Amino acid sequence: MAHLMSKKALGLVLIALACQLPFKVAYAQTSGAELASAGQAYRMASTENRAMSAQTLRRALARHSDAPAAIKAEANFLLGDFALRDGKKDLALKHANQGLKLLEGLEPTFAPDVRAFGARVKTQALLAKQNRLEAFTLILDARLAYGAPKLGPDGAWDKVWDDLYLWQQIAHTELRGGDRAKADVLLATRGAEIAQISQTNGQCDFQHEPLRVVNWESNRPNYPIVPHFANQTGGVLFRLSVDRQGRVTKAETTAFSPSEDFAIMTERVATNWIVTGRRLDQAACASGRPSFTIFQLF
Repeated sequence: MAHLMSKKALGLVLIALACQLPFKVAYAQTSGAELASAGQAYRMASTENRAMSAQTLRRALARHSDAPAAIKAEANFLLGDFALRDGKKDLALKHANQGLKLLEGLEPTFAPDVRAFGARVKTQALLAKQNRLEAFTLILDARLAYGAPKLGPDGAWDKVWDDLYLWQQIAHTELRGGDRAKADVLLATRGAEIAQISQTNGQCDFQHEPLRVVNWESNRPNYPIVPHFANQTGGVLFRLSVDRQGRVTKAETTAFSPSEDFAIMTERVATNWIVTGRRLDQAACASGRPSFTIFQLF
């Protein structure tokens, strides 16, 4: 009789667990949505409201510990971004590492944009701490892990890919300022792999080869005051369209740091640029070519 009673009790427990399971799944989905919403609000916040949005995001992350790992990782990366803006490089590095750890148990191909964002935040934190070689190595690894650019259905540029490309250039510039030999050797050893992910399947063979601005000295943008006095390196990646003489006819910003102001200031002078590069006389190679503006401060 006791044996029969235990089976009945076990059956009741299983029924109770089965009833609770959908609620737990639904709660996890709700938690993920709320945390993702807080992250989106931070991304869209103005400079004046960013601190408040970061606080809201921090509370949401603490409250929704059962949210999906990728969403929690992105929240950590956003908080790392805020810490960098607030001059707290150690806290930024902590958030970046916490987010990347959350992604370790997932498939390497899962959430590539989130992984790329985390690598970028960690690269910034390492550069802020003057760990330049580690930062440059990390961003090269991140570019290779992300792979080839993923163009949108309307042919839009992959801004995640371009963001990683920009931070490779920034980290390389920083490292060359301290140890040029190490920077060039490391880049050379990864050159073939980088070239592989830059192939364009029948388009211009030089699509991702940067153009050089010939008249740079007479068309230099002003660097924003805030990052200048904060001693922050900044950069902009443009996708340029040019005529047969190398005059820029269109400049599209696809990645920038540290502020949109810097991108706007640079964009204002970009249409005055004259550039050089391979195969600009061919129509396929005369549009969407990258050009970088990097400001390094000491």
